[in-house]
Amino acid sequence: MQADVLIVGVGLIGGSLGLALKDSPLVNRILGSDRDTASLDKALEMGVIDQAVSLEEGARQARLVFLCTPLRFYPEIINSIKPHLKPGSIVSDVGSTKEEVCRLLAALPEGIWAIGGHPMAGAETRGVQGADRYLFENAVYALTPLPDVPSPVLDFMVELLQNTGARIRFMEATLHDQLVATVSHIPHLTAAALVSLTGGRNEKLMMAAGGFRDTTRIASSNPELWEDILFSNREQIVPQLEQLISSLTIIKEALAGGDHDNILGLLHEAKAIRDKIPRVRRGLIPEFCDIICIVPDRPGIIGSLGQILGCEGVNIVDIEILRVREGDGGTIRLGVPRLEDAERAVIALQKQEIKAWTR
Repeated sequence: MQADVLIVGVGLIGGSLGLALKDSPLVNRILGSDRDTASLDKALEMGVIDQAVSLEEGARQARLVFLCTPLRFYPEIINSIKPHLKPGSIVSDVGSTKEEVCRLLAALPEGIWAIGGHPMAGAETRGVQGADRYLFENAVYALTPLPDVPSPVLDFMVELLQNTGARIRFMEATLHDQLVATVSHIPHLTAAALVSLTGGRNEKLMMAAGGFRDTTRIASSNPELWEDILFSNREQIVPQLEQLISSLTIIKEALAGGDHDNILGLLHEAKAIRDKIPRVRRGLIPEFCDIICIVPDRPGIIGSLGQILGCEGVNIVDIEILRVREGDGGTIRLGVPRLEDAERAVIALQKQEIKAWTR
């Protein structure tokens, strides 16, 4: 049976979710609700949603409701939709923390199934105009259902979300918040602190090469959204910040004291741990292999790469332009599923006089 889906908050994530679910055989209509009428108009124009509705009207019609607003608005939204939800409907969300969200969702009426959700994907762009049908492709999508949710409801949710291309993972809310504090929230604060070190001075920003830009990229994200995220998970973040500060203090003291052995040991240990991370993109997905190739600057070159690999039966699962010099050429990273695919692809590329290697 097809379901009507209500997306509350048609911004980047909500818009991307709408585009991704449009093709699902389980979806009848995508409804959208947002305080910003301009966002709703844009969502309709882009085909993100089929109909713009009020919050209450959408709750009455939908079988599945996704909360895609900043966390601060969840209590108000939940109170507004509670009286209008149909028995057996599902309420989920896309928030970056889950303990607090699950406490809020527990207040829903009996017979309404609550499933916390967090797609580990995003972008620095804001608003529905940045929505991307493939934003969740190969990203981890964590689900933290409340204990009473029946198995058929969970099966429906998984089948629906698989249409986004995400990798679904069930986990307990507290564990989720501990993990994201380490791999997402602390890095965001670290990036903000690193950017602050420059003081915004032009001479320092001018020297900011790829490493600094890559390390601090997430500092460009929506500040108001991140304020919500950080305070909602501060119980998990503060102890880990203390550990980070302690580690940095040890490093500072070793440098000040000229302790080369300690610094070298710390660097070796960090490298060994970092090298254990699988070569993946966007979370806990199966490992794939990178190909680096140097290409000439000419129209259609990316299409040519796809054609060469396609003739070898090699699927490109990720692609990134690493750097380019206009009129000369550039470096491109291609992600392929397996090492044997990468080896075949490198041989095929080299036959076409394209310099390539596996990484």
